[in-house]
Amino acid sequence: ESTDNACSSSPRIEIIATVNTTPTITGTTPATRCDSGTLVLGATGSAGTVNWYDALTGGALVGTGTSFTTPSISATTSYFVEVTNAGCTSSPRTLIVATVNTTPTIIGTTPASRCDAGNLILGASASAGSINWYDALTGGNLVGSGVSFTTPIISATTTYFVEATSLGCTSSPRVAVIATVNTTPT
Repeated sequence: ESTDNACSSSPRIEIIATVNTTPTITGTTPATRCDSGTLVLGATGSAGTVNWYDALTGGALVGTGTSFTTPSISATTSYFVEVTNAGCTSSPRTLIVATVNTTPTIIGTTPASRCDAGNLILGASASAGSINWYDALTGGNLVGSGVSFTTPIISATTTYFVEATSLGCTSSPRVAVIATVNTTPT
C-alpha cells in the first residue's frame, strides 16, 4: 500500500517473492570403449533440463537430455554437464569422462623347434598389457600367460595362439605361434 498525507491506497497489492531451489546433478554415467567410436554418457538432475558442454566454463553446448552420444572420438575426452530449472543452474558443471582405450597388438613372436617329443618354449611381445596363450584361434582353452609359454610334452608340430589384453581391450585375431617337432631320422 502507499500512503500520502494520511491517505492510503486500497486495497493492498500482493507481491510474491519466489525463491527457486538451484537444481543439482544427482547421478552420472561415464563410458569406456576400445579404439575410435561413439560413447553414450548419462546424467540425471534433481529437476529441470540437463545440458552437455565441451568445457568446464563457457564452451559449446553439445547436447541436452539425460543421455548424450559423443561424436566419434579417438582419445579420452572430457564432457561437462549442468542442469537448469526455473532460471537456476547448477554450478560448477560436473565432469563426465568418455574413455577411449587403445587395443594392444602382438608385435612379435618367437616360434620354436626341436627334434622328437618334448617341451618347447614359445615367445611373444605386445604393445601393452598382458599376453595370453590358447590352443585354438577362437574359443579354446587358455594354456598359459606371459611373454613366454612352455608347451606340454608334444610329439607333433602344434600351433598355439597368442593375444594381448589391456584395459578391457583384446587384440584380434589371435596370432599363431608354431611349435615344430621334427622326427630324428634313423
